[in-house]
Amino acid sequence: MNSPIKVIILTDGQRVKKWVADIVEYVASSSDFVVSGVVVNKGSKHSNSSFLYRGLRYLDSKFFKAKSNPFQTVSLNLDTNLIYSTTPIQKQFSDWLDEDCLSFLREKQPDLILRFGFRILRGPILAMPKFGIWSLHHGDNKVNRGGPPGFWEVVRQEEISGVTLQQITEDLDGGKVIGRAFTKTDLLSFHRNQVNLFETGVRLFHEKLDKLAIGKLLSEREPFDFYSNPLFKNPDNKRALRIIFDFGIRILKRTFENLFYEEQWIISHSKTNNSEESFYRFQNLIPPKGISWADPFPVYHNNELWLFAEEIIGKGLGKIVCFKYINEEKRFGSPQTIIQESFHLSYPFVFQYENTWYMMPETGDSGNVILYKSKSFPYNWTKQKIVVENKKLYDATPFEHNGKWYCFASERSKATLTPNDLLQLYILEDGPLGSWKEHPASPIKIDVRGGRCAGEIFQKEGKTFRPAQLGAPKYGYAIQIYEILQLDDLNYEERLVDTILPNWRKENLATHTYNQANGWQFIDSQQLVRKI
Repeated sequence: MNSPIKVIILTDGQRVKKWVADIVEYVASSSDFVVSGVVVNKGSKHSNSSFLYRGLRYLDSKFFKAKSNPFQTVSLNLDTNLIYSTTPIQKQFSDWLDEDCLSFLREKQPDLILRFGFRILRGPILAMPKFGIWSLHHGDNKVNRGGPPGFWEVVRQEEISGVTLQQITEDLDGGKVIGRAFTKTDLLSFHRNQVNLFETGVRLFHEKLDKLAIGKLLSEREPFDFYSNPLFKNPDNKRALRIIFDFGIRILKRTFENLFYEEQWIISHSKTNNSEESFYRFQNLIPPKGISWADPFPVYHNNELWLFAEEIIGKGLGKIVCFKYINEEKRFGSPQTIIQESFHLSYPFVFQYENTWYMMPETGDSGNVILYKSKSFPYNWTKQKIVVENKKLYDATPFEHNGKWYCFASERSKATLTPNDLLQLYILEDGPLGSWKEHPASPIKIDVRGGRCAGEIFQKEGKTFRPAQLGAPKYGYAIQIYEILQLDDLNYEERLVDTILPNWRKENLATHTYNQANGWQFIDSQQLVRKI
């Protein structure tokens, strides 16, 4: 058994923000790591900000409540004998540790240092740990350097906010990239966007620590480190006033839209063998006002076409319905409800295995992955088993590849995070009805661009493709097609090859599921319709 990785924590005080404590507790509770010391910066200074900016942030946090508070100050639950306090030698924007502190660190022989305090570190400490010094930058360092974190993405109405985990060098924003995560920007609230960004950063940190512990950590190799944007800073009073005005207009516009319009999902379809056909040629299956039909999953069985979909009435819970295609009339009949639960249902993934029809719909809000079985296809569905317990997994997509079964699913690891970013991959050891084992390459990504499946895995011209959601600038905005380049029980690799944008009708706002069956193609789209 390998010795645990020795970790030193750098902070600006013995009381830290909750997001820092979450990472430290994760390290301390793992048998793969041991916290061998905590270096506390006694000389930390807080930067000043303008009066209007502080007022803007205060009002924002009051009007737009978040589900958690990662900025709450808490105490580190660690042995006080591990703590070493120091005042660094400060030079403009940099901190140098004195010889006594360096001696303390050398004595501890850290393998890894986690930086949650100090400014830009200089000097011998940078070369001390074998695995370097890790630091979170709450922004995509390709487009956002400086601060405040999660703020300018909202001001600039950027669709995506990023988090960068770096092994720092003397250039804090230009260090070696360990990993990145991307989430949808909350375009209405700085506070909620910042909360989501920091929670996502904690999840990214956990993932990379896990990979380090099993020797699977790979850094991102980047041939260039060009940065074309300015160094962002706290806004002055003049800029803050302009931001307040712009957001007031934006909120008024959103309020007007909510009063008179509502979003509705519809399904479009076409009978063709050409998967490149233009979507504007598709026929539409439009529900009555106040109802949405989405997540189309077609099945061709015994020379009949059936369409399974999600139906939502108003703001109620989703249920699973089924349409039969009437060949003589060349249309779909009325939907029949086939599964309805006390929790939300969607994404009716239907498959046949050993001459029996099963469905693995999205049941994430129940906290379980539930498998249903049809006693008389396409009706009479009953619960067969709970496949995965006590884990919120969304849009599970099982498939067979080279004689083995796998399954993608998006995980909501905390109630404060969305189920649209964290894509997990599982090995189904005994086929689609058996137990699930997490794939060594999992999670595949923490990225709203492709972090949630958008339909069945399909093949074309001998290649295998994964449809995935592009979840920004809004949920289910577009569909990305990834080619699976490598998949076995140890490795996974994919590349983006195409994107389906919701532009084929001017009313469209989004599209998030694409499926095929026996020459038929189905896609859903969201549109804005008048309430009256």
